[in-house]
Amino acid sequence: MSKEYVYSDYTYNSRNPLVRFSHRKRFLTALNFILKENFKNLLDYGAGDGHFLKEVSKIKTDIELVGFEPIMDNTDSEKIKYYSDVSDIKDQKYDVITCFEVLEHFNSNAQNEILENIYNLLSDDGVVIISVPIEIYFPSFIKNIIRIKYTKLDFQYIKNILKALFAMNIPEIRNEEGYIGTHLGFNYKKLELLFKKYFKIMQKKNSPMEYLPVIVNSQVFYKLKKNSSNCS
Repeated sequence: MSKEYVYSDYTYNSRNPLVRFSHRKRFLTALNFILKENFKNLLDYGAGDGHFLKEVSKIKTDIELVGFEPIMDNTDSEKIKYYSDVSDIKDQKYDVITCFEVLEHFNSNAQNEILENIYNLLSDDGVVIISVPIEIYFPSFIKNIIRIKYTKLDFQYIKNILKALFAMNIPEIRNEEGYIGTHLGFNYKKLELLFKKYFKIMQKKNSPMEYLPVIVNSQVFYKLKKNSSNCS
């Protein structure tokens, strides 16, 4: 993926009002999770263009904010420090770690590696907030209809849209670096099984319509804490 890719143009500043609403509500949901926590430092794992950290810095003015982002370029500020190599922060411990719209771009082996990294970077009493898109059932169908205008339309793509609608397995679509650029085929329910190796799910929340079922939502949030059996 190019470092010149402007994430905000496709998310919270999207020209599509439905997409724009969904992502702006996603950021508000993420901030509401954070405001309920007491912490001295926060790591955003997969910080993107740094929008979330900048929003946190406006509210929490006396904490350490760190972003890990290996793909997009970011510039350090007085309040936020960025790293592009996770090994540079491997000896640190964080009270809160966030990871938004990241895990859907990797297969289960890579997801497991990321979750292990997050586990090792988290303090024993720390909290992890993760969000991933809902890419199965009816929400996936609506999303993929919207995506058709940006995607080469062929029989295989239509076939995969229908598979996602029924939560069927879809082959990985990777670029040369192994990155899964499309959300097509991601199943958040399988990710929940991986969580259990390292974390307990303390809370699960849909977005943008928190009190409505999955069928009318586009993202799902998780609040996680370390499994006590894994804590050193």
